Amino acid sequence: MKKYRITIYMPSPMSVISKTIVLRVPSNTIYRALKDTRLEKLFPEFFIGVTRRIIVDKTNKELIFKTITEGSQVEISETIRLKISGNNTTEIEYTTETNVEENNLMVQSIIQTHVANILYSLLLLETGYINGLMERKKTDFA
Repeated sequence: MKKYRITIYMPSPMSVISKTIVLRVPSNTIYRALKDTRLEKLFPEFFIGVTRRIIVDKTNKELIFKTITEGSQVEISETIRLKISGNNTTEIEYTTETNVEENNLMVQSIIQTHVANILYSLLLLETGYINGLMERKKTDFA
């Protein structure tokens, strides 16, 4: 009787974080801001050992970024879906998936901080957009 050894490779569970936010900003403005690469160009020292590229680019609708650290220890997939939800209002669904197990607290805290920074940046974009509209209205009526 032959004995067989069966080995099944089970990839480690992906960690997923998903958040939805509604901003009073047109989707094309958000889309352009998300694609902006000035930070990487101005401060390349923050991106040493990190490769980030766009995998899916559906203008004003969806962006998927793939970020990989040197040696592929950490892989991050960020999906951003933009949905017009009113006059100059956009719903943003932001999902981050990583190849890091949820019990890896150090890497998870870095990922969560990254997600918080993205959401904070989007809120700042809204603040700047609204302030710009208010300034324009002031000068139009002056």
